[in-house]
Amino acid sequence: MTDSARPARKTSSFAAMLRHLREARSLTQQELAAAGLSVDAVSALERGRRTQPQPHTVRSLASALQLRDADRMALLSTLGRAGDGALEMPPRTLTPHRPSPPAVPVFGRDDEAAEIVAALRTTPGRLVTLTGPGGVGKTTVALVAAEMLAADHPGGVYFADLTDVTDPDDAVAVMARAAGSHADTVTGLAAHLAGASVLLVLDNLERVTACGPQLVELLTASPGAVILATSRVPLRVRREREVRIAPLGPAAAVRLFNERLAAAGVPPPTGSEDDDAVAQLCRRVDGLPLAIELLAATAARLGPRALLTWVDQLPDLPVAGPRDLPARQRTIAATVEWSCRMLGPAARRLLPRLAVVPGSFSLDTVDAIAAPDATGAAGALAELIEHSLVTRGDDAGLVGRFRLLEPVRQYALKTLEPADRKQVRRGVARWALRAAREQGARIRGHGDMTAVEQVEVDRHVLRLGFDQLVDDHRHDDAAELLWSVWLPLWMTGHTHEGLAWTGRLHEDALSERAKARWLVARAGFNRVAADLFVTAERAMRLAERIDDASLAAEAAIFASAAALRLGDFDGSEALLARAEAHMKTRLDVERDVWAAVHVPIGRGDGALLRGDRSAAARYWRAAVATAQELGSGFSVAAVLAECAQAARGEGRLDDAAVMLAVAGELAPQRDGHRLGAHLAGVASAVAADLGDVASARWWEGVARSAAPVDTDELGERFRELVRHADTVSVRRQEP
Repeated sequence: MTDSARPARKTSSFAAMLRHLREARSLTQQELAAAGLSVDAVSALERGRRTQPQPHTVRSLASALQLRDADRMALLSTLGRAGDGALEMPPRTLTPHRPSPPAVPVFGRDDEAAEIVAALRTTPGRLVTLTGPGGVGKTTVALVAAEMLAADHPGGVYFADLTDVTDPDDAVAVMARAAGSHADTVTGLAAHLAGASVLLVLDNLERVTACGPQLVELLTASPGAVILATSRVPLRVRREREVRIAPLGPAAAVRLFNERLAAAGVPPPTGSEDDDAVAQLCRRVDGLPLAIELLAATAARLGPRALLTWVDQLPDLPVAGPRDLPARQRTIAATVEWSCRMLGPAARRLLPRLAVVPGSFSLDTVDAIAAPDATGAAGALAELIEHSLVTRGDDAGLVGRFRLLEPVRQYALKTLEPADRKQVRRGVARWALRAAREQGARIRGHGDMTAVEQVEVDRHVLRLGFDQLVDDHRHDDAAELLWSVWLPLWMTGHTHEGLAWTGRLHEDALSERAKARWLVARAGFNRVAADLFVTAERAMRLAERIDDASLAAEAAIFASAAALRLGDFDGSEALLARAEAHMKTRLDVERDVWAAVHVPIGRGDGALLRGDRSAAARYWRAAVATAQELGSGFSVAAVLAECAQAARGEGRLDDAAVMLAVAGELAPQRDGHRLGAHLAGVASAVAADLGDVASARWWEGVARSAAPVDTDELGERFRELVRHADTVSVRRQEP
């Protein structure tokens, strides 16, 4: 606010104004007298018995009342002495000093502190705002950066806490007091800072972000000033550079947890079980420093392993938070609630609805969650992101992902009304069924491997939708969802989870088509050959009866794989021929790449079990050629990797090694690093089973590294794995 913008106070006398100012601040005459006057003197002034107080008396009263410039001048004007220089408050000099360091040791913030220091030294606007969720450690990082910058600012580093400030006009007065000035205007504070190189650290600006233009005005008028602010939301002024403070990484989170245990007199965990419990606790709160401090305070009493069993009730934990923390930070619930108070109605309604979904979600999912208020969902989500209640997750391809930090999600979920919870889950169920249909069609009809990845990232949302369909007794829809996604679940190694999904449905509650789909999915997840054969054959006969060629082909391929495991090679080939016949019938109407490619893959598997590796490789190359002829992106290499994993589970390490070697040869470059990492991960497990520790570590390094590996070296490593597996296999067969 400019100097001329504040209206002058109109009061008939000094006595009346003094009494008005005292009462407005809820002070008694005795409390005001503590400024160095007697109670009788204050009483005499308010009753008008003393009409010409001395300048030092007026200065004492103004100081005790913490008067702004405008109020002080108004008080003086009642005495007819507004221009009397002797009555003006004496200016305080700038005394260089540093804010107090963080109250607890700081871990894992070196990179962020260095980024902030560089930004403050190079950003033309000289204004850097640290944003992030409540409890992430913005103030701590700001204090670390301020310590590093102190030598750059001989005029001083000044810290102002604006937590309790709600009026943007009051923010300037609080900043001025921190710098040793009585000014309450930008002009007055700029005059106080004139010619000095100072750093102003302004903490907790989220309630007064509207003061942003005043900060810009101050920086314009004070060329030597630099501002480092912390806020849960950005100030949104053009001078500002925003630096988002993220939760701690795993190692730093564990170090903080153990340090807080040590501060409570508890030795850090020494056993592997306790170490693992601490690591899990830190992961469950997403590395949020405040949550880690609160958990450590409780773990000091209960122990990490006991606390781990309660962590799902984080908002309700009997946490004894540090008393030197503000009340709004002594519990997770209070911290999140503080942020929620600043939200608009739409964002406040959307937050607990989003909390129904564990893990990340896409914008498409948000629309389903927000229904019937989907029209304003994008704006509400943007507001939640700005307030750091929703964060960006790991994007999947070109699709942006978002998530709630787990402590925020747990608190928000408790505030959701039961009726809203059911509405959200039904919206998610509608979305999940639609998404499963689309992704399943892309995988079966076109061999689109990006759809496999999309199912993987949305797996938790699809599971939530599936569960709701079952709860609503929409069993046929649940069976369709399950059948649509069983293949990508199998290809990404979630067979146990898939079996759990199938266990929620019972065939007596399903129509014939739904039953056939359910049986196909159940066969796909089944690893027991005898059970797989019975289930797949039932599915095949049922699909043939209802004239569903695609389902019949899938079921015949599964039955063929089961026959191979049971040693029935002729029966396996007959079933593949049957699948091929169904597949050709289907391809007359609509492409079914999955079936077309899996027929030669199955024949290759049969050749491998007969010991004819050359024939197996030829069949698998033929599968690649079939996919290419159909214009499909289907990855035979990805399927072989999963087959190798299954062969390893059956103890067929030599066959697993051969499959991996061929998969490495056939892996298309477009599959990128993810497939290469998966192949290397399976190869590491096979090498470990073979007892080759050195090779297992090498493959594990490849799986974790983002750097490309020479193709020739990979080929030689795969061949070496095959040779080692053959040697071990021969030894095992020797009497």
